[in-house]
Amino acid sequence: MVSNICIHSAFGKELQSPDLGRFYKRNGHKGRIQSDDRCTWLSIGKEIVAAARLSTIPQQYNTEQGALIILRGLWVGKQHRGLGLGRFLLKEICTKQINSDLTLYCFAYDDAVLFYQKLGFKTAVESAPSYLLKKQKAYCNRGSKTQLMVYNR
Repeated sequence: MVSNICIHSAFGKELQSPDLGRFYKRNGHKGRIQSDDRCTWLSIGKEIVAAARLSTIPQQYNTEQGALIILRGLWVGKQHRGLGLGRFLLKEICTKQINSDLTLYCFAYDDAVLFYQKLGFKTAVESAPSYLLKKQKAYCNRGSKTQLMVYNR
């Protein structure tokens, strides 16, 4: 693991950092940061080396108790991959930001399923909200090889 890592987190209006948007774009993330997202990122000095974006699933689609959160993107800078930064960042998020009132989901690419399983995620089948199951089906119909997963505390 790399030393001198700082962890940052921002929500809503605090997300005005153009550096974070550039990091996502430079590393292949196609989605844009929304004003109600929560982002957590790692930096070494002024350089962002890894970042994750969480979004709240709209209440009208939420049939469960508590809020539903979806991990929209977990990215590690190309030159910093293989150092455990993604694992470190996701562990930080799961242990410090996801409490018993929140349920965290993600759409994991098939080649990343084992990574998520090692961190406590499991495949979400019928237990997932219909909103997410419909999204999963749409991804599959477009040829995206993903699995819907849920964080299991």
